[in-house]
Amino acid sequence: ISDLVSDEEFESGKRKSEVRFLNKEHYYYYRIYREVVGAIPEPQGNEKVCPGCGAGIEVERFHCRICGWAEAIQ
Repeated sequence: ISDLVSDEEFESGKRKSEVRFLNKEHYYYYRIYREVVGAIPEPQGNEKVCPGCGAGIEVERFHCRICGWAEAIQ
């Protein structure tokens, strides 16, 4: 994946997005997600906000199904 995403593209993507990318691979798969699925869904009333991408995470969960953020990583 390092060959598919240049350092410049990765840095530009980080500046333009609200998602906290962990690495180039994370950024690469996020681009695919946006092309296939679209915008990141807003949290629903019974969900907490993902610190990595802003999507909703079920209150009892510790992993974001959208961006992969996990509390254990932080």
